[in-house]
Amino acid sequence: MRRRSPVLIALLLTSSLLLAACGGSKHAADADGGGGGEDATTTSAPDPWLTEVATATVPEVEVLLTKPADASGGGGSEPVEGQNASFATPAAPTAARLGDIPRQGLNSAGVRKTPDGYAFTNPTYFKNPLVFMVTEDDGDWLKVQVLARPNSQEGWIKRSDVTVSEIHTHMELNKATFHLKAFDGDNLISETDVVIGKDSTFTPVGRFFLAEKISHPPAGAYGPWILATSAYSEALDSFDGGLPQVAFHGTNNPRLIGTQASNGCVRMPNEVDEILNDKMPAGTPITITA
Repeated sequence: MRRRSPVLIALLLTSSLLLAACGGSKHAADADGGGGGEDATTTSAPDPWLTEVATATVPEVEVLLTKPADASGGGGSEPVEGQNASFATPAAPTAARLGDIPRQGLNSAGVRKTPDGYAFTNPTYFKNPLVFMVTEDDGDWLKVQVLARPNSQEGWIKRSDVTVSEIHTHMELNKATFHLKAFDGDNLISETDVVIGKDSTFTPVGRFFLAEKISHPPAGAYGPWILATSAYSEALDSFDGGLPQVAFHGTNNPRLIGTQASNGCVRMPNEVDEILNDKMPAGTPITITA
């Protein structure tokens, strides 16, 4: 890893984002065959912003929490190096232990627990393609971050159940400064101050990803787009009768920007909400620091 009924909209802007993958390669140029030359080896630097995104192509994707027995041993497995090299996973604050998500008796919006892990429906509850951020590529199997609580869990999915693409976008949110930045590689796409969660309903910190985009009436409290993430609230067990999923979204009360006033979601100016919807694809890594 590198460099999901109502949804709790919680924060995430900059996304320091959430994260995933990359790799470097070496290219060797042979010297002249006469024996007088020397081998010249050029090492290309890993792309620190390369993230692999797995998009489901089947109606349901099973996620196994334990590496499958038929997966490669040690040598064939490759972490998504770019994100690993670029980001250190932030330490989550100590919080009261809440119920797992998904779990029996809780409407989990297309996600269910299985004996070996989880099962996710495709498309999602909100009729978007199901995506995962890849953290390790093991050939026929991919290690991915999943939407579950405790946050930032990982599991294994079959490559044959998805298509894999590459992106370079990432977001970073610094709660201490209320500031969000969104990038495409090294290029800053947008930045803004935001609203984050109150102390009692804090925005979780860690490495997540943009799970899906949900259109919303621009005049509403959430702005034109709800950018739902892979994180769940670590302070609430449900929100408005549904899952306490953290999201980035717009606001109809911009005067609160730069304060702690939300239930955990990240609120931003509506114009920035529009930009991020347009420029940040699903799967974009998001890093939230304290």
